[in-house]
Amino acid sequence: QEPNRLLPHDRRRSHAQSPSLPPATQPDSLRMPIRWSVAGKSGAAAAVVHLPHGARIKAEPDALITMSGGVEVGACMDGGFVGGLLRSALGGESLFSQTLSASRSDGEVVLGATDVGDIELVRLQPHAPLLLSKGAFLAADEAVEVSTSTQRTVGGALFSGSGLFVLRASGQGTLALAAHGAIMSYTLEPGEVRAVDNGHLVGWTEGMPLEMRLAGGAGRGSLLSTAFSSAASGEGLMCFFHGPGELWISRP
Repeated sequence: QEPNRLLPHDRRRSHAQSPSLPPATQPDSLRMPIRWSVAGKSGAAAAVVHLPHGARIKAEPDALITMSGGVEVGACMDGGFVGGLLRSALGGESLFSQTLSASRSDGEVVLGATDVGDIELVRLQPHAPLLLSKGAFLAADEAVEVSTSTQRTVGGALFSGSGLFVLRASGQGTLALAAHGAIMSYTLEPGEVRAVDNGHLVGWTEGMPLEMRLAGGAGRGSLLSTAFSSAASGEGLMCFFHGPGELWISRP
């Protein structure tokens, strides 16, 4: 199975709507589910998480907006001390993640990104890790591990806008992505190709082939004509993803 994206693709939602994922229990034998939802979309979205007694999630530092009285704030390093150092030094992320635990009773937390924008909830599956651009990780279930990985191609590392080192989210549970502007998602079928302007990438399925090439002519024709079309259209290098896989991008 591929990751099950539980929110409809590329759908505009009003602030009156509150999209949510079906409850997912954590794998540490918790009987009550953690419930995730998004308040507001495409502008000043916030992730609302209802924690049963004993549950814990992780989030980026400074992501917490408000919490109920039964929640305690702590800190952790994903992947231990070495993993935290690599994530900070290579991935450009914080050394620590904050933890939010409903240690005394059921609780609720509201999370938001530093930059005003959109939040997308994704159900992560163990067999399909995701690669994330810098700043895309907001929060996740405790069972989701966020580490540092390298892009597989030199072109992707140099020109995709994400750099050589990206974040890797693996495990099973809910993952909250954040981006400036509205987040759109696509599920690519085998053989399907989608081009994305670099700088708009949020996340994509690990292992999905990615190549960088000029946008003009979509790779057809001579190099000169392709370069001319790219220059004339105002589009330069683009990221070309080849399915199968899932892809999340942001638009202003």
